[in-house]
Amino acid sequence: MQLSLLEWSAPVVAPKAAMPWTEADYDRLTALYAETGGNIRAIAAMMGRTPTAIWTKASYLCLAVEGNDVKLRRCLGDGCGKKFLSPDKGVRICSRCKQNRDLPWGVVY
Repeated sequence: MQLSLLEWSAPVVAPKAAMPWTEADYDRLTALYAETGGNIRAIAAMMGRTPTAIWTKASYLCLAVEGNDVKLRRCLGDGCGKKFLSPDKGVRICSRCKQNRDLPWGVVY
């Protein structure tokens, strides 16, 4: 099989590939992750981003959680109120609040 340079096409780039992530994007990613059961390719198609970008942000947000009662819960951090995937009803602080050094529970490992 011989490749023809005339038939070659550039790879398709996701429309929002170079766009910075907003808080609304984080919220939408969290909701879609819960709805699709973590289907990275489907989320990437819905958000117009690459699967790698979705996987990276999902890891950053700690969305791949396992537990006895995994649900989408509201963060009780200092006025945060963002929804996140919580592994249990006793976990009510999101990863972004846990990483905030200004809060009393910040940087807990």
